[in-house]
Amino acid sequence: MFKNKKLIHFTLIDIIERNIHFTKTNTIFDKIENQYNDEGELLAYNEMLNDAKIMDENEFVQKYLNKIKKLSIQFENQEFKDEIEIEKMSGYNNAIVSILKCINPIYFYDIEDSVDK
Repeated sequence: MFKNKKLIHFTLIDIIERNIHFTKTNTIFDKIENQYNDEGELLAYNEMLNDAKIMDENEFVQKYLNKIKKLSIQFENQEFKDEIEIEKMSGYNNAIVSILKCINPIYFYDIEDSVDK
């Protein structure tokens, strides 16, 4: 499973890696029913994992807040027509929010006011 480490050494990268592991291996949710949502989540988690290794906090947060803002506009404008694409982008969005919330819980509640700050 995962290495037991002191919490002082537990990082955002650990959290992202555990989310990837859970999404790939969980038996709680039906894999077929959630296939496209899971694809979107994994896409976001893998992208964030790569960025978390090279970016500082502000750069990371701004990049993903801007992605959330763009997705929100696309959903509002109904730019996603295909049900598969809607599910995938919902998973992508939700994965980003779940990681941003670990950095600062306000990002779960107040995404709009946090963008471009």
